[in-house]
Amino acid sequence: MEESVAARGLTLRGFLKRVRDRLAGRDQGYVLIIGMLVMSVLLLLGGALLLQVQRNQQHVTRDRAYTQSLAIAEAGLNQYLWMVIDGISSEVNDFAIPGAPASDPNKMTFVYTDPHDGSIKGEYTTEVDPPTASRSSIEVKVTGVSHQPVDQSRTVFAHLNRPAFSEYIMITNEVFTIAGAPEDPDRKWWGRTHSNKGVCVETTNINDLITCANASPGVYTNYVPLGHPSRGYWQEDVGWIDFSALTGDLNKLNEYATSAATNLKYSTATGTGWGKPPAHGDTRGWYIHLKPNQKYQIRLVTGETESKAGQGNKVGGSLSLDTTGLAAFGLGAGEYDYPAEGVIYVNDNVWVEGTNLEGRITIACSGQLNPVGYRDETSLHIVGDITYKEKNGEAAVGLIAEKNVEIPAYAPLGKGGVGSLSDVDMEIDAAMIAQKGARFARAADMGGPLRDYLIIYGSNTSNKAPFRVSGNHGFANADTQYDPFLLHNPPPHFPTIGTYQIVDWRELPAGMAVEP
Repeated sequence: MEESVAARGLTLRGFLKRVRDRLAGRDQGYVLIIGMLVMSVLLLLGGALLLQVQRNQQHVTRDRAYTQSLAIAEAGLNQYLWMVIDGISSEVNDFAIPGAPASDPNKMTFVYTDPHDGSIKGEYTTEVDPPTASRSSIEVKVTGVSHQPVDQSRTVFAHLNRPAFSEYIMITNEVFTIAGAPEDPDRKWWGRTHSNKGVCVETTNINDLITCANASPGVYTNYVPLGHPSRGYWQEDVGWIDFSALTGDLNKLNEYATSAATNLKYSTATGTGWGKPPAHGDTRGWYIHLKPNQKYQIRLVTGETESKAGQGNKVGGSLSLDTTGLAAFGLGAGEYDYPAEGVIYVNDNVWVEGTNLEGRITIACSGQLNPVGYRDETSLHIVGDITYKEKNGEAAVGLIAEKNVEIPAYAPLGKGGVGSLSDVDMEIDAAMIAQKGARFARAADMGGPLRDYLIIYGSNTSNKAPFRVSGNHGFANADTQYDPFLLHNPPPHFPTIGTYQIVDWRELPAGMAVEP
């Protein structure tokens, strides 16, 4: 090999140096490649980091707009609630939005400004759907948009309502006892209850507030132990509920009943005006039979007899009805549809019954709007079962009397026959108000026949303490249940207490936004 190398003019030492130099140059090439790869990775990582920062900034911007848009929508909802509470949006103007165009009075877009510097921060559009005969609440939808680089709207939907008398299972102006111990210590009494003067609670099986306007001992007991958890529902010295305010509510109900079949006149009137005899007491008036198909029939009541021992084969008395005089009032003997506003107003006494009912109706009676001499306080008589087809909130009956809500001695009409009523039950599905009198079973105060169960599904408002039994007269047993659907959806135009409030609200998807 030395000869070969030498033959080429290279010594061995020179040859090795040349090999080493070539290898060194090759290493420098590898280093350059690796350096370029590292630089590429760093550039990619830097770009990814920059992109992530930009995306985070966009997310923060969208999140800020998303949050602010909801706050703006809620501000619009609260603004409309204030309008209603203040009375500038009310039943008088069909809950129109002040300043809205006449072409669409229930929709308007507002600019939302910063309260500190007056700069425009966004806008919101409010749309209002007023109450109807089938829905007592105001429906409000508000879409808010924040003025951010990213447009992001959010929409809230709410029901506004005033608390109705039907939110309570019982309201009374007198001392009221929720019976229970010692005979029935676990008696179920589920529903909000109020008395202006005092409530004696003798059961622990309650699930809602028991309140009294009087201070201690407004709510008291003889049997519920000290420290029992149910006492946590007891509240004293709360607001007084004014029964006299119902006079104005009756006037309003009269305004909703505008036809001959929905605004029944004093029943001694003739076709040409008010006839004679004058005030006829509480044995004459109108009979209304509610039908299953949202219809009703009307009859004149020409007489009522209630008896302790019965009258012939009619246990507890009888009711006389007539159709021949209907024409004088512009009425026929056939059926009428429930009115659009859901109100029948009677300027006289009224007798009511109906089973398997659908739809929503309020029946009110008062003599306060009659001519002088005909203004006797009127009562509503429940002469038979009043029951819903389904207890699902689709049906609701309101019964309002200026004086008493009575269950006559012969009720339930037709069930007693010629024999004893002792095994007969009666059910009333309704929200009831007796403004100046009481809700009671007539037989209980006159020694009439004893019936078995009185079942009430709904609510009771009674100026005087209600009763259903006295000794061996009236109803031996009772089952009172609150209709939970009355809490937010009472019968049409049912009287209310206090001011409007937000009953519930939820956010709607973007596709349901209100367009400006």
